[in-house]
Amino acid sequence: MSEYYTAEEIQERMSISTLVFQGYRPFGEEALQELVDEGIRRIEIVESPDQYDLSDIRAMRFIDETCRRVGVEVVAYHAYMTTFEGIETEAQRLERVDVCRRQIDTMLELGGTFWCCHAMVTNETVEKSYRELAAHIEGTDAVIAIENFNRAQLQVEDRVKFLDRFDHPKVGMILDVAHEYDADGINPMAVPGRARATIEQIGRHLRHIHLQGYRDGTGHHPPLIEGDEIQWREIFETLAAMNYPGEFVFEPIGLLANLETLKFIGRAPERLAALKN
Repeated sequence: MSEYYTAEEIQERMSISTLVFQGYRPFGEEALQELVDEGIRRIEIVESPDQYDLSDIRAMRFIDETCRRVGVEVVAYHAYMTTFEGIETEAQRLERVDVCRRQIDTMLELGGTFWCCHAMVTNETVEKSYRELAAHIEGTDAVIAIENFNRAQLQVEDRVKFLDRFDHPKVGMILDVAHEYDADGINPMAVPGRARATIEQIGRHLRHIHLQGYRDGTGHHPPLIEGDEIQWREIFETLAAMNYPGEFVFEPIGLLANLETLKFIGRAPERLAALKN
């Protein structure tokens, strides 16, 4: 257990979401080369139906081949659009579970580990579906990570209670530092002392983290930009102290991104490590 991370330790576990290309340029070899040029060689692929289907093994094999050609590794799938909200019949639920299974299977074939998803509610349908998916990944390296996307009626403590009840070693939580809000609409990851408390509250359930700058009430900015309110040092101190096992996934959005954004991400390990001093 260390007190903080070195730049090298952050770099080894750093990846970037392909959300960075949304509205900026199509996903492909040219876009990936821009990442490599900035020292970024690991990605989380975000669901993007207009470009590819995460459950289509042929399409994902092509993406994998493209990544390998430029020296980029796929570490996670982010199926943020494939949720269990709005399910009205058992047939619909089973169809959605099947889509999720196929996404997980393609991810595993291509060497990924984290299947990331959103759950806006934690009702019986959601729990039943995730139990079936958890059974599906038994004996594999896959981890199901459910992202916080908080609203007044669903706070971190509600998700922790859900995961406590679920109690499965292969199912945990993603903490997105810009999607965390309390009942008063305040992001605790931007408040000294509360960022640490939030991470500690999630505790053993924390398996994955989405990192982004947050200012003026909006997220998906590059980290450490001017006016960024995220408590970066406190977050990384807490992650190091708890021996956090997962990725450091940076998630700036495409419409706010350009080559300068990629430079911000490329320099992030060194700049974040320097906060220790």
